[in-house]
Amino acid sequence: MPYAVALPFGGPMIQRLNAVDGCFLRYEREQSGFRPNIGMVLHAKGRAPELSRVQEQIACRIERMPTLACTVARRGRRTVWEADPAFNPYDHVHEIRIPEDPTGLDEVVDRLLVAPFDEESPRWGVWLIHGYSDCEYVLFYRAHHAAQDGQAMMDALTALFGQEPPVSPPRAAAAVPGAGRLWWQRTTVQAVAWMVTDAVKSLRPSLRWSTQSTLSGEARVVSASVPESWLRETGRVLGATSNDVCLAALAEAVRGWMPESWIAPQQRGRELYANLPISVRTPEERFTVGNRLSAVRIPLSFWEESPITRVAAIARATRPVRTAGMRRVLRAQVSLPEWLVYRIFRSVAAKVEGSLATSGLMRLPGRLAMGADPIETVVTTAFLDKDLFEMVFLSYGDQVVASVTFDRAVDEVGNLVALWADALERLHDAVAVSFDEPTRAGVPSP
Repeated sequence: MPYAVALPFGGPMIQRLNAVDGCFLRYEREQSGFRPNIGMVLHAKGRAPELSRVQEQIACRIERMPTLACTVARRGRRTVWEADPAFNPYDHVHEIRIPEDPTGLDEVVDRLLVAPFDEESPRWGVWLIHGYSDCEYVLFYRAHHAAQDGQAMMDALTALFGQEPPVSPPRAAAAVPGAGRLWWQRTTVQAVAWMVTDAVKSLRPSLRWSTQSTLSGEARVVSASVPESWLRETGRVLGATSNDVCLAALAEAVRGWMPESWIAPQQRGRELYANLPISVRTPEERFTVGNRLSAVRIPLSFWEESPITRVAAIARATRPVRTAGMRRVLRAQVSLPEWLVYRIFRSVAAKVEGSLATSGLMRLPGRLAMGADPIETVVTTAFLDKDLFEMVFLSYGDQVVASVTFDRAVDEVGNLVALWADALERLHDAVAVSFDEPTRAGVPSP
């Protein structure tokens, strides 16, 4: 029997896919094995609850995030998001029992990363994973990237497991940017020019490497955490953001992680870039389905020997992106026609092999819980598309967790996130003399 979720939109919700949503769905259709699934692994303290308790909490809170009821549908020649008339949140909560085995949890998460979603229903789910411990269990939230970007995923987690009072959904659906107008009337020349310029820049000689091995297509996730105060204090002293500090530590970690044999002699000295997603979601769009996302390429000063100088260089590169004017340009790209965005995306993806796929530093506000059981740590998972790995940064509580989803073909190369945490500790210590009260706690084990 369908579950009647009370959508606050005053009627059936129908929203056109924007260019980013459409590109994810189209690329998935054209690329066999491509699974653009993103997620978060919530480690909860306590004995595992009954599945029914998890289902009931989610069912009671589903109206805090009404877009969880939306699915892809056809309206004539259009593909749209609309509320699923047969939606039942209980169908999206699953249970997996595993034996007491230190590797069992990782294997289950790795397998779910590449599992397809049912195309006829809303593309998200929660998995209660337990049995490996008497005092801990995991809730794995997973969603299709066409339906949710990183900010929407964090909003969903806050709605379903947050301990703070809920944010009231809007009384009317937020309008799709530029809906009802011709695309050349609702976008700016700047938006198109920026995309073309960025695409041209991406074709310049950049650092590439060869692993001398074939990618397996199997993903694995590992993580490490550091005190958030390290990034905040280091950034304050160096005039950079915490995100800049994360990227600088990533560049240094990759230098230590990558075998020298992967880089051909003619590649040395070429710059390494990070593809950095930028959220352009407005507060009014908090409860809209799909992506409000653009991206920029940031040089990482890969060959710079001084980590402090590298932070300064990355801060100079990211500063223009943080301006209101640039955000308007990036936001306008969401309203460009899908065929244009997809053509540029495929052109760049086919020719660029030397960029790192990473996230900006995301933040989960407040604490999460399953009933009375607190969520101690949260690890973010990403997806791979012919990449060796993708790094994601998340701030939760007083920790910043770096998680890397990587192809098992490079399983034995080394622990990249441990190198990242070590690079941050050394960078923090290098500038600690400028702090009033230096923090010198150890790095938690990955």
